[in-house]
Amino acid sequence: MNKYAYQIQGALENRQGQLLGLRVLVCDVYNFESVDAPIEVIDAQTAKYLQFRLSIMAESLNIKNLPVEIQNKIRAPLGRWLDYWVTKNFYGNSQQSKSTNP
Repeated sequence: MNKYAYQIQGALENRQGQLLGLRVLVCDVYNFESVDAPIEVIDAQTAKYLQFRLSIMAESLNIKNLPVEIQNKIRAPLGRWLDYWVTKNFYGNSQQSKSTNP
């Protein structure tokens, strides 16, 4: 089983303020990386909600301050995407991915 931890650092935006993805720190016992997860990882409604929150906030978006339902809509698909990313980039094998996230 792939054991790793991650922390969402914030949102990635273009110059016009359009949400492009999430910057995530990922680590296991031997590796530590900063990863840019594309916004397509999460569903369109959640992406629209995040885009709205970014447009009304002067500061960066803090995922921990969002409602729990929104956090779950971000973390579950992001976790699945990171399972694949970690297997491919830390272990060099994307054929035997063992999901650590539901």
